[in-house]
Amino acid sequence: MIQKNESIAPTFWAQRYLSDNNLVNENKPTLHLFIVWENSRDKFGLIIDDLKKNFIIRDIYEVKWSKKKFLNNLRRFYERRLPETQEKANLCGLGPFLAILVSDPNPQLKKMKAPNNEEDIVNVNIIDSKMKFRKWVGKDFTIHSSISDKETNHDVMMLFGKNARDLENEFPENWTGSIKKLNSDLIGHDGWNDLRQLFYVLNGTVNYVVLRNFEGMPDKFDYNDVDILTEDIRIRYIMDENFSPLGSNVSRLNMKIGDETVSFDFRYLKEQHYMDEMWLTDILTRRILHPNGFYVPSKEDYFYSLLYHVIFHKGIISDKYKKKLGDLAKELGLTEITETTFDDFNRSKEFLTKYMSKMKYRNSNSALYKIRHNEFLRIVRVAIFVAKTQGLRFLLGAIKHKIAVTLSDTIEYIEKRGKVIDETDHR
Repeated sequence: MIQKNESIAPTFWAQRYLSDNNLVNENKPTLHLFIVWENSRDKFGLIIDDLKKNFIIRDIYEVKWSKKKFLNNLRRFYERRLPETQEKANLCGLGPFLAILVSDPNPQLKKMKAPNNEEDIVNVNIIDSKMKFRKWVGKDFTIHSSISDKETNHDVMMLFGKNARDLENEFPENWTGSIKKLNSDLIGHDGWNDLRQLFYVLNGTVNYVVLRNFEGMPDKFDYNDVDILTEDIRIRYIMDENFSPLGSNVSRLNMKIGDETVSFDFRYLKEQHYMDEMWLTDILTRRILHPNGFYVPSKEDYFYSLLYHVIFHKGIISDKYKKKLGDLAKELGLTEITETTFDDFNRSKEFLTKYMSKMKYRNSNSALYKIRHNEFLRIVRVAIFVAKTQGLRFLLGAIKHKIAVTLSDTIEYIEKRGKVIDETDHR
């Protein structure tokens, strides 16, 4: 029988980010994951008894990660740098841990805005139970729980390689009383079988879109790289088990997908020099699921963002893009676009500028945009924050890394631009 959760004092975090004004009236059951790490397993009996009173236990697994991969698994799961991961591992233990999946038939859902301004809808019942269990263990962060649908989907995808909906379909209505064994590292620890598998995992873990040239995906595509827009670098922890925010180029990744090497170019929401942040936000908000199982821009966003790309990023409209833009214009019913529109660069730019003005989107490379968005002040604030939290040495290393990446990007841009112009001259 489900009873009301034992009352505990709200944490500072909960007091700050959760309020009665943020209550969400949704009465659907929710699925959540609790992890009892190795060093907390002596409280397993107490925790199970409490979970039985307050939730429906669906299944329990004893998960064993390989010693060789344990730190990498932990780093990818929490999306943290290695020094922080080592501290977490020392606190949690490196041995087998218990993954407990529960349903809450009467969730108390509230809107939350975290310190990074990311919004989510969280279950206060789960937060209360997690904090109570940590109090029993006597140390912070020794019990993990997924407090929202978004976090549950991320966690079970990484642990079990299935999204929450598909995994829940395999559960019994109630826990049978036996603990299943799972000896496996996180999904993607040994690479990816194909793009289809990778997109399935990304669909359950991050907000992203493939920006362009996706018509043949995931089985094949006509270009050398995959351009992905996403919110932040979390996607890199999911895709690449060797990712380091300092040791890797955060904007570019070459990796083996099956038997092929695929290049990925990442564009992040706060990367304000790429496109107007408001436009990027709209693209992510209006994204649609492609019939082949991955997210792409809406038809309108695809057309205009592609036009922006060739006008402001490439500075030239190749024959391939002229045809693609023309086909998209027909699908959108843009009668003002003719067969010769994209032969005239200035006319194309004028058409795009008119649309951007209507939507209140700005050219992010313009000095006015950077001034209005306080680009210099933003960089200073980020630098101060990094220096305080990670140390001056980390900040200097980050600056050095950024300079190297910028030089690399500039050289590549010049080479690509020269190649495009050369191909155009020989047509």
